[in-house]
Amino acid sequence: MSLNFKLVKVGRNVAPWVKELKGKSGVYLIREKDGVLFFAGAVVYVGESHTNRLYSTLLRHFQHWTGKTAGPTFAVSKVEVAIVRCPAKRALDLQNSTIEEYRPRLNTIANPDAEKE
Repeated sequence: MSLNFKLVKVGRNVAPWVKELKGKSGVYLIREKDGVLFFAGAVVYVGESHTNRLYSTLLRHFQHWTGKTAGPTFAVSKVEVAIVRCPAKRALDLQNSTIEEYRPRLNTIANPDAEKE
């Protein structure tokens, strides 16, 4: 799978490519630019939207996020994101296979059984 990692914001504005995600489904990969948490270029988290809400699902990782569905948050200036668009019915399977391939640290922390191999 060829991935094109990009910045989420241009200056203070959401990048145009991110705005194009409205109404779409797919998988997103978040990687560190500078290696502050783990290694530069390492994919640290993989997420998905199978409800045509890829835009809002991705962006909530860059704002205060609490509650039952809370997940990791990131400083927008420290990460890059790649998107793999797919039909909604394929998003969960694609997310799982992408997690298996890249083994992002923050996904395996949330799923302790993933590290028992």
